[in-house]
Amino acid sequence: MELFSLPAVYDTAFQFRNARKAVDFIEECVRTYAETPITRIIDIACGTGHYTCEFARRGFDVSGLDINRAMCQYAKQKAASEALPIEVFCGDMTDFSFSRPCELAVCFFDSLTYLPTLQAMITHFRSVARLLRPGALYILELGVIDSFDNHNVEEVWTENRRGFFVTSAYFREGAIVDGRFQEHCTFRAVYHEHCAFFSLKYLKLALTLKAFTRLLDLAGCFTLRACYEDFETSALLNQDELPWRVIAVLQRH
Repeated sequence: MELFSLPAVYDTAFQFRNARKAVDFIEECVRTYAETPITRIIDIACGTGHYTCEFARRGFDVSGLDINRAMCQYAKQKAASEALPIEVFCGDMTDFSFSRPCELAVCFFDSLTYLPTLQAMITHFRSVARLLRPGALYILELGVIDSFDNHNVEEVWTENRRGFFVTSAYFREGAIVDGRFQEHCTFRAVYHEHCAFFSLKYLKLALTLKAFTRLLDLAGCFTLRACYEDFETSALLNQDELPWRVIAVLQRH
């Protein structure tokens, strides 16, 4: 693994995200909402395997899916370094299949709104539904624009892993054009006298919570069981609030 490869930079930059807290929350949701025991999990848009590895540490049979080959390779190497039995597949989240069904699907970090169109999102839901058993859960972390003022800000932070420093800047534009807005990410990676800089721009779907529920209806394969503001069972979404992030618990018909 190259020190300054983007997966290594990305994995260091976002290591602060609490995988244990998120998986604790998901296990509680399974106890509350699921109709079938969990034997197999699919982590969609798994990236560097941050959450995939946490499921595996707890003894779950988990597989990861991501469209980026470098991310997939990094996730495999990370799992191998801990002797975790994880399968990672490179594929498109809008159209995929596996040989065995799953009882739980997860998708973190607002990955769903990177899909290019609303129709692609509907296709995604149907692909996930084909993989899940009836009554199984799909739990996803979704960015919404009901409170879009939150998006028009810049965040800057620095993370350090064994002397490898990554300073990240994250900016979301407030202008919505053709149902999408632009997201900017920059990473400055430093290790001793070596330095590298990465700059990324993405178009994301500008999705309200109401539009999300309408897409679920159009897909016709999931029921929205609950919405939370955070990975905490006490954080059920208040219907009077304008959310900027939703943890949605979906159940397969």
